[in-house]
This record gives sequence, structure tokens and C-alpha cells, in this order.
Amino acid sequence: MSDYNYAAKTYWFVMVAAGLVTGAWGFYHCLSFSLVEWGEFVALLTLVLITSSYPIRIPNTTASITAGDTFTFLSVLMLGVPAAILLGVADSLVSSHRTTRRMTSWIGAPAMMAVSVFISGHSFYLTLFAYARVQTVPLGLSPEVRTAHLLVALAVMTILQYFLNGLTVATMCALKNRRSIWRFWRDGYLWTSWTFFAAAIAAAVVYASITTFGFLYVLLSVPVIALTYATYKIYFERVAEKTREASEMSRIHLATVEALATAIDAKDQTTHCHVRRVQVYAAGMGKIFGLPDSEIQALKAGALLHDIGKLAVPDHILNKPGRLSAAEFEKMKVHTTVGAEILSRVEFPYPVVPIVRHHHEQWNGLGYPDGLRGEEIPMTARILAVVDSFDSVREDRPYRPGMTRDEASALLLRGAGVTYDPKIVDTFLKHLPRFETEIAALGLDQHSMAEDGLGTRALSENSLSPNRASSPDYLDQIKNAHREVYALYEIARTFGSSLDIKDTLSIIVNKVGHIVPFDTCVVYLHDELKGYAEAAHVAGRNSDILHGRCIAPGEGVTGFALANRRSINRIDPTLDFAGVHLSPGSRYRAMAALPLVKDDRLLGALSVYSSELTNYTDDHMRLLDTVVRLAADALANAMHHAEAESHALTDPLTGLPNARCMYLRFEQEVSRANRTKRPFQVIMLDLDDFKKVNDTFGHKVGDQMLREVARLLQAQLREYDFLARYAGDEFVAVVQELVGDQVDELRERIEKTISTFLLPVSGDMYANVGISVGHATYGVHGETLDQLLISADQAMYSCKSDHKRRRRHSALEDAETLVDLHTGKLTSTAIN
Repeated sequence: MSDYNYAAKTYWFVMVAAGLVTGAWGFYHCLSFSLVEWGEFVALLTLVLITSSYPIRIPNTTASITAGDTFTFLSVLMLGVPAAILLGVADSLVSSHRTTRRMTSWIGAPAMMAVSVFISGHSFYLTLFAYARVQTVPLGLSPEVRTAHLLVALAVMTILQYFLNGLTVATMCALKNRRSIWRFWRDGYLWTSWTFFAAAIAAAVVYASITTFGFLYVLLSVPVIALTYATYKIYFERVAEKTREASEMSRIHLATVEALATAIDAKDQTTHCHVRRVQVYAAGMGKIFGLPDSEIQALKAGALLHDIGKLAVPDHILNKPGRLSAAEFEKMKVHTTVGAEILSRVEFPYPVVPIVRHHHEQWNGLGYPDGLRGEEIPMTARILAVVDSFDSVREDRPYRPGMTRDEASALLLRGAGVTYDPKIVDTFLKHLPRFETEIAALGLDQHSMAEDGLGTRALSENSLSPNRASSPDYLDQIKNAHREVYALYEIARTFGSSLDIKDTLSIIVNKVGHIVPFDTCVVYLHDELKGYAEAAHVAGRNSDILHGRCIAPGEGVTGFALANRRSINRIDPTLDFAGVHLSPGSRYRAMAALPLVKDDRLLGALSVYSSELTNYTDDHMRLLDTVVRLAADALANAMHHAEAESHALTDPLTGLPNARCMYLRFEQEVSRANRTKRPFQVIMLDLDDFKKVNDTFGHKVGDQMLREVARLLQAQLREYDFLARYAGDEFVAVVQELVGDQVDELRERIEKTISTFLLPVSGDMYANVGISVGHATYGVHGETLDQLLISADQAMYSCKSDHKRRRRHSALEDAETLVDLHTGKLTSTAIN
């Protein structure tokens, strides 16, 4: 009795106790039978056992009927109620044994039959007494009973037996299934009344024959009983066939609805198991609240079809991450009315349309489309709103992870009395464990598996179980198609969100992972000047090993894609890792390499590697081609931005940082100095006689001189020192931790290097400049860049004349040459 609830168990025990008492009473009174009466009883019992061995199942119920009812009625007329009780018990016991294997039915059905026969049998004699004033006892009829009186009493007994027999069984089934007793009896037993009247008529005919011709002529009743049985059988077989046909049509209808509805829901990235779970929740809640079968069927269909109106909502709104705008929300709201209009044309035999139209109404009246409040909202719509919300928020979507069971329950509790009917919320959460047990038995419990820590692989393996429901392949294809559209939309939208090259590369790799599987993804950036591509971003396995790796066009698979500017697939991935020691266990089985090209400019390449796939499919390559085209546009924009930004901070002539960059670097040095308590120096460098170079040889030579001077100055500084072109022929260096003679040594080294440099112009023509150097220390000569530059400039010009004569004489001696600054030619001293 594990499937019996408390009410059903209580009712079963009460009926069994009443049946035992009634049966004992009948058996006690039968002990006083005469030998002839015992013979008649045995004869009737034999006929009952024969007929009850061939029960006829009542369609849509667990009950059955037999032709034994005829002999039960006949026993009431001939031998009285006690004998009829025993025959009814025997009839019910044998037929229940043939139709079910449940011990509770073997015991409960005879007990209920004993009670119903006891009451209906006594009603027969009470009717005779009240109607005909005939002195009768419940042990048999007196001879003076008239036929008219007999028929009236028999009709009363038949009606009572019909109602009592059906109601006792219907009550048991209704309590067990938590359904309405009246609806259960109406649906399963109402139309069986004619079988009882047929049995009563047959009993009257047989009784009349016996009273006229004697008991031996009861054998003549065999053809009548057989005809009655045949009529029962043919009728019920036809009813059962019609019922099966109707059930099959209903099943096909519901299956068609489910297939179409799940295909539509796949557009919203909803899983097949989601709608099945919602069906279980909704139908279970309908039964708990005692809704009629039509509304329970409507809930099952509504669970499938409530979002059919989303056909009118664009995908980018359905799957938008984050909050919808006011206009987008208004567009989303039309799915309720559109869905109701679509389904109104179907003419369902149960009320589905109100569910679809009102499942987004709120308890406080702030829902849509009609703003219904509280009890104004159809009960079925209120139920669906709760169960659908609970399961929907536990589904993973492209734009958010699913909630846990506790989080979803807390969401319902917060919305109770505001968004949802509080009574429905409380009832649903109270019965949730029972629903989850049912869902687990159907193999639809992916949520619990995810919360238990089972990953995607575990889910895939469990889905192979014959008891576990899996999403049909066609739904996966539909879902993937819409996921592809959404992913590409997101890629196109996200790629424009950053102009930073590193961020763009990270976004590219992240979005590639949404549409194709990989274990490692590498984006190479091609350097036209250097002639090779460098791994600028690596995700997945071996990222540390592969980051910064350089490949030349034509080298490996990726190099081949770079050289030929075309996608490569279905080739051995090991060709891409010659000389590379990958981490243990990193054996790639498939790879694809695609060039990144924008307006005939080779930007780089994207390569994906997989240890699981045998090959990247044509669909994978099609998606990658689309992503690569979008990525190339985004990467080109980021590169152009980087170049523009570089130009904004770089002197285009010398390639050194410009004055703007110098101010930014100064702020960094100030922060470092304040943090470490170590000063730094700002060195001012001004070229001497640079104007004469421009005037003598032209600005082109002057520009070349500036580039060479910048190169020479950079060579005299350390790697971590900073050099910028300040303006015209002035340069500024920021150097760290130079003290005392180190500053003078650097100044002399710079002066000597620049003064001895000769820039060839043509033939024996050379250009030459000098340089003046001044310095200032942060914290000593000032704390702002302007203060330090003024101080360094003053220091430079205060000794410029003396230093200039000394530098020029020393430089000419070291170079053993003299240059005429007006002609640019070497003097005779230098030639000698």
C-alpha cells in the first residue's frame, strides 16, 4: 500500500472491516439452509465462479464486471440477502484475481461488494414491504408476491447496487489519486448502468422460469446468461476499441503539439526536458487542487504552448543579456496575445487559450496583457506561472547561469503575494519533493545532476541510459541554429566594444569558444616589417608554452594558412608544433587554421586545436570563417587605433616618445620616486649649429641628422631610461639614480658622441652638429616637469659658451678632422 495516501488507507481499512462483518453475518445465516437450499446455493455458486472467471474490464478504470451480477440478483430473490452476499463476494474475489495482482484489490473488492449487496438486498425486501405490504424476510420471497411488486423492488435494488458498487470503488480510486469522487465515478461508472439493469432483467426472467417450471429449468437460463455475457463483451470491446482510438488520437495530437512546441521553444534555448518537467509540475498541481480533467489536460498542453507567441519576438530580444529596454519589453509582451490568437484557431477541447494569454498576469495586478488581479486570473494560469518560473530560472541560458533549487524556491517565496498566488506557491513547495521523485523516475532531472556536481561529460554519459530522456536531435539542430544566430549577433556587437588589441584578442577567443569546441586557441599577429607572426593570445592547454611563439609564413599548418591566405582543416596538428615540447597528455587530434585578412592586409591567423574531435566539421569551418571575418574587422580597427594612439605619443620623425608622452612618463617617475624615496634627473639636450645644417644642406638632411642623433642618444642611455624629442632640435632624458660624477660622465659621453658624428651627405660632404647638456634633480631643483626643465635649461646655457669651445676643440682633435661649417667639406688637415 505504498502508493496509498492516508485517506485512501483509512477508507480501505473501514471498508474491509465492514465487509468482514457483513460477510460473517451472511455466512452465519446461511448455516440454517435446508438441503434443497444448499443445493440451489451450490448451483448458483458454480455459475458465479464460471462467469466471474471471464471478467470484462471497464474502459478507463481498474474495475471490471461479470455476468455473475445476474446470479447475485437471482440469489436475493430465491435464497435471500445472506446467500447473495456470499455469491457477490465470490464473484468479486475471482474477477479481481483475474484482473489485478494487487493483494489490496483481492481483499478490498470483495469487502466492498459485500457491503453494497447487503444494502441493496435489504432495500429489495424493504421496498416489497412498504409497497406491497407483503410480509417478507430477507431470506427469500413468499409465494404471494405479485410480479408488479417484484419488478418495482427489483428496480430499486438494481439502482442501489449500481450506485453503491460504483461509488465504493470510485471513492477508493479517487482518494488514492487525489481526485474528485464525483468526477471519477461520473467518468468511469456512470455509463455502466445498463449492465446492471440487464442483469436484473435476466434475473427476473430466470426467476419467473424457476417459479413456473422448477429449479431444474434454471439450466434454461444458461443461454440467456450467455447472451447477456456476449452482449457485455461485444459492447465493452467496442467501447474499449473506441476508447483506445480516442486515446491514440489524443496521444498523437498531444505528441504533435509537443513536437511543434518544443521546436518553437528551442528558439528560446529552452530544453526539451524543461517543458516535460513543467508538465509534471502543472498536472500534479492540478490534481492536488482537484481541478477537472479538462483543466488538467489544458495545463499539460499549456505547459507546451504557453510561449508559442515568441515566434513574434526577435531572437536578439529573447536572448539578450541583461535587462530589456522599455521598447524591447513591450515587444516581448506581445507573445501572450499572439500565442492566444494562434491557439484560438485550434479549438482545443479544453481551455488552453486562457492559460497562454494570462500566464504572465501578476497577483498584484501589475502583470500583462490584461492587468488581472488575484482571483481574476484563471487558476490554471496561476499554476503555470509558478511552476514555469521555478523551472525556467533553473535552466542555463546563453546570457545567465541557472539557479539552484534553493535559489529558485527563494525566488518564489519572495514573489508570493506580489507576483504569484501565495497559496499555489506554498502548495507547490510543499509537494516539490514528490514532484522531483516523479521527474527523476522519468529521467528528466538534469537540474539535480548539475547541483550534485556532475559535469557535461557525466550528463552525456547518463543520457545514454534507456530511462533517461534526451533532447531529440532535431531540437538540438534548431537550438544550435538559433544559438548560432545569437552568438554571431553577440560577436558582432561585442567586437566593437573595445579598441584595445589585447582586449579584442581576448574577446575573439572567448566568442570562438561559444560556437566551436577547442582545447587550445591561438591568435597570431603578423608583423610586416619583421616578416613573421607572433602568438599574441593563447587560451586553453599549453598557453604558457605557446604564448610568444613566432612562426614564419609557410612554417607549419598555421604558416601555410598565412602564406596562402586560406583556411586549412583536416590535417595533422603535430605539423604545427615542430620543435615545441607540449605538456604531457596534450595530443591534439584535430585542428583548423584561418588567416585574418582585412582589405588584402594580412593581420595574422587564428588556430584552434582539439583533443576530442577527430576533425572540425564543415559547419565548424563555416562558423569560424564568419567569426574570422568579423574578428579581422575588429582587429584592424584595434590596430588602427593602436597606431593612432602610438602616433599621438610618438614623434613620427625620430620614433622617440613626444612631449605628451614625456609628461605621462614624468608622472610615473614622480610616483616611483615618492614611493622609493629615490630621486631622478631630468636632462635637457639642445643641438648646436643644427640651423646651419638645415640652411646648408636642406631640411631633408636635417631630418636625417635628427634621426641619427636620436639613435646615438638612445645608445648612451640605459634600457630603463627615458628619452623624448621635446621640440625642434631639443631632447629630454629622464634617468634614474645618477649621483655626483655619474651625471657629468654621461654628459661628457653624450657631447663627445654627438660632436664626433659626421653624417655623409654626398661625396666628401658631411654634416656635423654639437650638443649642449644641462640637468636638474627632482626634489632639489623643482617638483614639476616645467620647473625641472627651466632649471636644466638654465644650467645648460650658463656654461654653454665655454663648453661649446671646449667640446669643439676636443672633438676635432679626436676625429683628426676639420669640417668647414659653411661648405661641409673636410679641410686639408683632415685630408692629411
